[in-house]
Amino acid sequence: MPTHSPRLQPLASRPNLSAYLAQQILDLIRDRDLAPGDRLPTAKALAERFSVATPTLREALRRLQATGVVDIRHGSGIYVRQDRERLMLSNPNSGALEHYTVLQVLEARALIEPHLADLAARHATADELQAISGVVHEGQQLLAREDERYFQINARFHTAIGRASGNLILAQIVESLAELYSSELHAVDPDRTLEDVRANDHHDHLQILTAIQDKEGERARRAMLQHLQGVRVRLDRQLLHDADRGDR
Repeated sequence: MPTHSPRLQPLASRPNLSAYLAQQILDLIRDRDLAPGDRLPTAKALAERFSVATPTLREALRRLQATGVVDIRHGSGIYVRQDRERLMLSNPNSGALEHYTVLQVLEARALIEPHLADLAARHATADELQAISGVVHEGQQLLAREDERYFQINARFHTAIGRASGNLILAQIVESLAELYSSELHAVDPDRTLEDVRANDHHDHLQILTAIQDKEGERARRAMLQHLQGVRVRLDRQLLHDADRGDR
């Protein structure tokens, strides 16, 4: 019996194409009854199956890798690591978050991510270090550009560290929290340009990356905490700015 490639929903009905494709790959794993260690088709073959560009498909694979569902082995292929779905999923239809909600999300991340940076410094593999470094390099190319891809790259930096920590549960939580407010965090601080804000973030990311590469867990923990505290300062400035405008 001939097989037919699945048809994707219209783009307008899919607020997050990467998340949608990730779910399609999960369905494929279940439909084929693939077990941990089984090999998936290549990224190119999957892209053709779902009628999307290969880079778009790779983004979905990175999501699944970040949550421990697949293992992408450079030069070897894509393998099933586990067939369970994520325990936490952000709501792609949540829209812009209230300021106080963003602060609560940031507070949750400040409790988790310094610990993950510490673990990553102790346990990251060579491939995982390369992945973190690659994301930092991608972000550097967009510092001076009005490009929303920077928000995705920023979130990937944090989820890559979570994956490298070896604690997949906390990595899933961080990914969900990062997805909730990536754009809100970079549309703040009325006293500085977007380029300045991104340059500061990039500097922080380099400090965290270097500490992880040097396998200095405590330094990585401090660098991550300092980074998230800096974001909190920007959010507080935005709150004061909005309050001043409301009083006029």
